[in-house]
Amino acid sequence: MKTLVVAAVATCLLLSSAAAQAPASPIGLWRVADGSAIIRVKPCGKAICGYVAAAPAPAPGATSAVGKKILVNLRQDGAVWRGIIFNIDDGKTYSGEVSLNGDRLKVKGCLPNGFCGGEMWRRE
Repeated sequence: MKTLVVAAVATCLLLSSAAAQAPASPIGLWRVADGSAIIRVKPCGKAICGYVAAAPAPAPGATSAVGKKILVNLRQDGAVWRGIIFNIDDGKTYSGEVSLNGDRLKVKGCLPNGFCGGEMWRRE
């Protein structure tokens, strides 16, 4: 019985140590800065992508944003993931990146001239 308890404790310690060393990941659900939408970030090949999971009902005659890919093929580069960001509001794509800060995701998009803008999303 004592051997079983020691083995169980050792297994728990190994698993918690491995989990503590695992790099943080943006995979999951994120609420955008103004609270109006939720984005689901998930693996897509060797990258990550983000899709609108929930959004306000569209205006009459407009199409829903739900299901649209807005984070496109972001690849990890150290502590950031870089790729393309699609802005639903203006219909344009931008080079961009995301980075984690606890339960916040910093999302940044940049114009070719180097001007960048961004916002913080909150993990759901």
